[in-house]
Amino acid sequence: MAGIKELKEEVSDMRKSIEKLTEELRETNLAIRESLKTTSEAIKEASETFSQGLKDTMERMSDLTIQMNIRDTILKSLGIDGMIPDFLKKKK
Repeated sequence: MAGIKELKEEVSDMRKSIEKLTEELRETNLAIRESLKTTSEAIKEASETFSQGLKDTMERMSDLTIQMNIRDTILKSLGIDGMIPDFLKKKK
């Protein structure tokens, strides 16, 4: 009968070890979930910031192109297009 008692103790110890391991896995899963959530939020924020920066840059470039086209049109209409130094001319 001593064998059965020892076997019960081993099974009990194994159950305690499994419960401890389960709790550690649960905590690990929570930490991973929180880490992934933080990473996702950081990526989303970076993407939004980049998109807004790109949009602002494209708007400025569009405005600059329009300004240069207007300037060229005015210079041509005034007939002074050839008088402007090359470094001030729009590059094509």
